[in-house]
Amino acid sequence: MTHDIMSVIAAMAEVATAPPAEGTLAKPRRPVITLSRDYGSGGDVIATRLSQRLGVPLYDEQLLQEVAQRLNDDPAIVKMLDEGMGRAKDMWLYRLFSGKDIGHDVYRDTLIKVVMSLGRLGGVIIGRGAHLILAEGCALRVRIAGTPEVCARRMAAQGRGTFEDELKKAEEVNHARGKFVWDTFHSRLSDASQFDLTLNTDRMADVEDAVEMLVGLATAIHAGRVLTLNRG
Repeated sequence: MTHDIMSVIAAMAEVATAPPAEGTLAKPRRPVITLSRDYGSGGDVIATRLSQRLGVPLYDEQLLQEVAQRLNDDPAIVKMLDEGMGRAKDMWLYRLFSGKDIGHDVYRDTLIKVVMSLGRLGGVIIGRGAHLILAEGCALRVRIAGTPEVCARRMAAQGRGTFEDELKKAEEVNHARGKFVWDTFHSRLSDASQFDLTLNTDRMADVEDAVEMLVGLATAIHAGRVLTLNRG
């Protein structure tokens, strides 16, 4: 990440982690997991099971709704920013007819605030660079990966589409997610040092073993038994 973005996150973190009121806890109320995933890697299934096993909320679309509420704007517009930092033509038309101008910096800063707020409550947070925003917190930062061909075959076997269509979608979705993280935080999803654990699911027929392991790690971190896994 660039120095400017690191400064923004650090400044917001200073506010978010101010000494708690008497009788409250400084650490998150419940375990926190950030989960970045490749298309078709099983990341969404793993996230759902983690949420169920840990008894914590799952934040995906809900995160966008919270960002939209704070921006006092249409969730559909926020989703456009989220998916591709705003398609130029669509965003130009929106600005023309609404008179509003949601810049990337405003969206990014609001996203950081929302993720930090959720990080203090606990839960499973999917994507949106949460692994970078909560890098200094008590979150387990997980990356679920898979080769595009294997992921495409998996999705085709589930009836999502043909192998060719799913392979194309995997490449497009993965590119868009990587571009979002780069455009927003100037960090690569391929940078393993930004995650505590990277899990390739290519050879996994059932992800339950992975869920079991992640539950154990998240619980240990929340309890303070693991202070750091891979913080550089």
